[in-house]
Amino acid sequence: MRHLPLLLVFLLPFALSAQAPAAGADVGSEVVDPTTTEEMFAFRNLFEEENVGYLHVYVDPDVDPLETYLFRGIEMGEGEVSLLPDVYLDQIDLDKGKVFAAIYVQGIEEDLYLVRYRGEQGGRIDQFAIRDQKPVHLKQLAALACNDPGDCAQLDSYITDVNLDSRFDLIQISRTEAGDTEGERSVYTMTFEDRSWQATEELDVPWEGVTFYEHTSSSRDH
Repeated sequence: MRHLPLLLVFLLPFALSAQAPAAGADVGSEVVDPTTTEEMFAFRNLFEEENVGYLHVYVDPDVDPLETYLFRGIEMGEGEVSLLPDVYLDQIDLDKGKVFAAIYVQGIEEDLYLVRYRGEQGGRIDQFAIRDQKPVHLKQLAALACNDPGDCAQLDSYITDVNLDSRFDLIQISRTEAGDTEGERSVYTMTFEDRSWQATEELDVPWEGVTFYEHTSSSRDH
């Protein structure tokens, strides 16, 4: 039970989205007030483009300055953070953490933006799209929550195209203890109709290549 408070912050939204795969479309209505084109242009420019072949999305809360970490990103200012939808901001603690513009990837006729939050005891990475000049939350992709040294709950994602049909697929694995190498598994595909993540059991996923990122920092408190 010791992980319960942190899991409610980092992993509960993931669990809820797995039960309601069309939630990405519903969340689109819960956004902040319309913003100007100039503000959104500045928001977009914070992100660096990354090509997706087999992209492993994971949280590394203690990034070494010499480490190559694709999701390091640029710290967002108060103005950029305020553009993010309330449904996301309500799940993080801005008083005890920072938000970073990580990368963007090309989706279905739009760019998809990955935002990283770093808190005191872990962090998370979430995916957004910009629709009608508003950031819309699509999916939580990664999370890490550590209460005790070497004992962390974790969510990792892999963005790829499993069946080569020219649309993204999302593979997710989660665990509540660091020693669990299998964890819970979920698979989603992005629809052309509403560009949301839908759960699927029809893909032949190469599970042997889907593993958790092993954190060197998981042996100590964050």
